[in-house]
Amino acid sequence: MQVSKAGKMRFHRDPRFVPAIALVFWAIGAVVFALLPPESSGRNLTADSVHLASSVFSLASVWYVVSGARGRERLFWGLLGAGLFAAFLADMSWNSFQGADFVNQALSLAHVAYLVSYLLLGGALLCLVAATTRRITTVITFDALAVMLSVGVLVWYFLMEGGPGSWAVLATFSWPLFDAALVFMGLVVFSAAGRSPFVGLLIMGFLAFAVADTWYLGARSSDLYRVVGWPDLFWSLGLVLLGSAALRSDSADFTAQERIAPWRVFVFWLGPLSPPLQLGLLFLWGAFHPPLPAYVLAGGAALLAYLALRVALVSAVTRQLSRDEEVAARRLEQSRVLYELHDTVKGRVHGTSLTLNAALEAERRGDRDAAREGFGRAMEASRETEFLISKPYDELQAMANESIPRPGDFLRHRLKKFEGYFGIHTHDDLQAPLESLSPAEIAAVIRVAVEAFWNVAKHSGARNMYLESRRVGPTLIVRIRDDGRGFDAEDPPPGMGLGYLRQRSAEVGAELDVISSPGRGATVQLRFE
Repeated sequence: MQVSKAGKMRFHRDPRFVPAIALVFWAIGAVVFALLPPESSGRNLTADSVHLASSVFSLASVWYVVSGARGRERLFWGLLGAGLFAAFLADMSWNSFQGADFVNQALSLAHVAYLVSYLLLGGALLCLVAATTRRITTVITFDALAVMLSVGVLVWYFLMEGGPGSWAVLATFSWPLFDAALVFMGLVVFSAAGRSPFVGLLIMGFLAFAVADTWYLGARSSDLYRVVGWPDLFWSLGLVLLGSAALRSDSADFTAQERIAPWRVFVFWLGPLSPPLQLGLLFLWGAFHPPLPAYVLAGGAALLAYLALRVALVSAVTRQLSRDEEVAARRLEQSRVLYELHDTVKGRVHGTSLTLNAALEAERRGDRDAAREGFGRAMEASRETEFLISKPYDELQAMANESIPRPGDFLRHRLKKFEGYFGIHTHDDLQAPLESLSPAEIAAVIRVAVEAFWNVAKHSGARNMYLESRRVGPTLIVRIRDDGRGFDAEDPPPGMGLGYLRQRSAEVGAELDVISSPGRGATVQLRFE
């Protein structure tokens, strides 16, 4: 609770409060439903009331979010809300089919409304995939179709036993196919959205739909389903979870930009929704229960053809994402270098100008020793400024050049320049190649190494400096060490920029070690796992 300037009390809405109440009411309804006798009219009334309340809650929650959303967020929730509304209209006329013979049902507007509902929900999930991932929407679309194909073959083989059915039966048996695709796309978004509570609730809602539809079809195909049952309550639970997801959403959930995670590819190939695994089990079952129907072989052939195409699609996407990452890292480093170049030129040139003015003033007074000393300091500052300016200039030139030099060659070039500027003998021993690092990691190595070079020139008094790289198991180590005066690593002297070096290392997930003691030189090393 907070007091506003007008003196009135204002309450902050907890996004978990309303969903918790909705779940509690659903749980109460489920308990009442379970306790009532199976043939009682009160049981039917309880299930219908819970379902109606859940539908109203989900539609109201989505409408509340759509009214304040913009852009991709508004499009996603708009499609999701339209899908839920189409399902609500179908529910209103579905009870009339419950007492009819399942196999002989005629195709109705209710069946069409359910299919339209699932198409809208699928479109909403594809919008969410496009908003929370980079360049994989096409791949995920085909993946979802492959999941639907494999689940469809399983449903047709085990539930319908490959027999003919009416269009109404086929439409009803398509529900688990869409449920599986929605769960799959939800898992894709969940991996890219940083475990957002909104996405987790979304997936649980679609899982509840899958349980309800599978239960319903299993009961109806065995003629065990009467007027109302547990599937309706699980559908209601799915609606409550989707409404709760809407209330927990945030615009930040629609701005994540992540690449294809390795575990996501693994789950597609070997997870519970894996089309290859599902078809493999079906082929294994068919081998012991011949003959294998033709539609199983046709589905398997279509799936294998797609999987061959998928390898090419994923490879193309991965290459494009790598190029995007390299471009982004290069632009970030260019901005950083330009900022530092501005500070270097401004500060150093101003300092050199003050030193020259002081030397000229001393010469006017006739103090030649002070003038000579001032001119010497100005020459030294000018040489240091030239080195500091050449450092970002070379980096900008390397990043702007289409044929970017290899990181090892670039660092060797910097070593030669360093030796020419400061007279310190340099030695390179790069036994482990640096090309295995990402563009962002290479930029961090170059920046840390060049800053360490400067610290050696300015603070160490060293005669020799060494640049080394080693690979120890899975760890790549890049090391800069000298034989100078060293310092206390626990209390380093000011002006060395060690905090900045640690920050640059942490940005790319590397560990920075600074090892030194008075009289024993200093070592700065980066460790990449």
